[in-house]
Amino acid sequence: MASYKRRAAGFSLVEVLVSIVILSLGLLGAMGMLMTSVRSTSESGSFTAAVSLARELSEKARINKNVAARNPAVFSSATNPYLVELKGTDADPVAPKGCVGLTGDCGPSDIAAWDIHDWTIRVRETLPEAHVVVCFDDVMVGADDNYAWNCEGEGRTLVVKMGWIPRMGSEKEMQDDRPPRVVMQLVPGHDYDASEAI
Repeated sequence: MASYKRRAAGFSLVEVLVSIVILSLGLLGAMGMLMTSVRSTSESGSFTAAVSLARELSEKARINKNVAARNPAVFSSATNPYLVELKGTDADPVAPKGCVGLTGDCGPSDIAAWDIHDWTIRVRETLPEAHVVVCFDDVMVGADDNYAWNCEGEGRTLVVKMGWIPRMGSEKEMQDDRPPRVVMQLVPGHDYDASEAI
């Protein structure tokens, strides 16, 4: 009877090892869920920031739509500072003359150059490895039913296409050939006659 009491009083080494394995599996599962949550939060923040930046550029372009709607492919004499493509570490657009304050003597094209320069700097600061294209594109969806980076250029609709590499993405998400994540129309198509293409 005394030997039975001694065996029942403690845990065996096998029981302790099984408990440690089960606890370890639970902790690994919890860590995986925590990492997924942190990655989702980070990506959600980047997506929200990208949509906000695209909306801001849309408002700037619509305020200055006589410049934003000029398509150099339609009118060879037209210039459009809003047309830009930036990828990764490309240089920002050339800094325009200052259009701030009482001494800022700027026309519509100067204001557009100022807008796009200031905007692209903030995109770079906000989105990791940002890829941005502002172009004329009436057909934004490619043959595979995904948004495409290339633009037809002949259209009348000014769009912004934005992508970035997630800070904590998977190996597939870290690839640079992904389609745009945010595509937004800036200025709807509009016909201008040659006299308006300044």
